[in-house]
Amino acid sequence: MSHSPYSTRHRLEVIQQEVTDRDWSILLSLQNCRYLTGQQIFRLYFGAGAVNPAAALSASYRCLNRLKDYGLIWALSRRIGGVRHGSGSYVWSLTSVGYRLLHLDKPDRFQQKNFREPSLQFLKHTLLIAEAYLQLTEICARHQMTLAHIRFEPDCWRRYAGKGGKSTVLKPDLYAVVQGGGYEDRWFFEIDCATETVARILDKCARYIGYLRTGAEQQQAGVFPYVVWVVPDMKRKQSVAAHIRKALPQGENVFISITPDELECLIVGGAAEYMHRSAAGGRHVILSLYFCSRASVCEPPA
Repeated sequence: MSHSPYSTRHRLEVIQQEVTDRDWSILLSLQNCRYLTGQQIFRLYFGAGAVNPAAALSASYRCLNRLKDYGLIWALSRRIGGVRHGSGSYVWSLTSVGYRLLHLDKPDRFQQKNFREPSLQFLKHTLLIAEAYLQLTEICARHQMTLAHIRFEPDCWRRYAGKGGKSTVLKPDLYAVVQGGGYEDRWFFEIDCATETVARILDKCARYIGYLRTGAEQQQAGVFPYVVWVVPDMKRKQSVAAHIRKALPQGENVFISITPDELECLIVGGAAEYMHRSAAGGRHVILSLYFCSRASVCEPPA
């Protein structure tokens, strides 16, 4: 792929004039998310509000094939869900040519990427992060909210001085700022595939506590984001919540554990409303209001 005939600067300049705004958005999403299935791309850029879903689906296939013919994207050999899920099961990623096109006007910022098939575990985790981003986008659209900021790895990582002044890097999977109803909510997201040990989860939580104690995030934003563990099912949710509560009592001010189908309730109502509903339903949520990330967008944070 790196030796594609389309990789000369002249050819890239020609392609740059031919790609549409939607093409460009798809390329940027692939850069941010690393991998997206055809179905995810359809939901992001073709499906919303489509009068004729079948025609919109065909349009998405034509668009992806055209970008592939330009040499800008490629489909992995592994398909998510198998061939029975059709073209939507293909997993797409940028080629080196696609990266060059995105950085054509800033060649000093371009870094050569390694293009090889990822492991199945890495791919699943990456696609789940992308799915969380898609859900946030769709939730905001349904409820007249604004996804004001979204940051993927490594742009959402935070560097801070840990124990003994040692440089430490906190690596959230996703960072988001959502505005709606006169409020602004900030969130760190950790996407759990139920493959990590409890020790690894607690170590990650301890890093969040260490970063919180520096005050760096609060000094910049006025609040510390809630840390949301998105886990596969209720059993895993209860396990994660119980272990954090036992090992890190101070974590009750910071962490929320949810399943994917609870994300909309959390984002729309905010952490306090989610806590209230969860308590009414008899389910435990690790949460308190002391470090609440909800702040008014109409007034500067105190």
